[in-house]
Amino acid sequence: MSQTSANSSVETHLNWTTILKALADENRLQIIHELLKQEASVQDLSNTLRIKTYNISKHLKILETTGLVRKRKEGVHRIYHITENLKSHLSSDNQVLDLGCCKFIFDGSAKE
Repeated sequence: MSQTSANSSVETHLNWTTILKALADENRLQIIHELLKQEASVQDLSNTLRIKTYNISKHLKILETTGLVRKRKEGVHRIYHITENLKSHLSSDNQVLDLGCCKFIFDGSAKE
């Protein structure tokens, strides 16, 4: 294997490791689950999940850094949404996230 090929493999491995670490937190999984339903602001997520806005912001920053969510500015608000990359790993009903190495199953009856 060439050095370039080895580096690409390592970078991909590190990326998935970072993503798995991000998804290992229950609050971040809840945020992902909510964003699968619809785009939302920090305040919307805070109200829905009953998590302080400061903590939602911290979790969103981690999810954004890993490339799982993105934001857009809408007036004074930042609206968060799932990235196309993440959507490409979702089942058609948005209930199963298949990363190849593992699957995350979002229960449709999750607490609200």
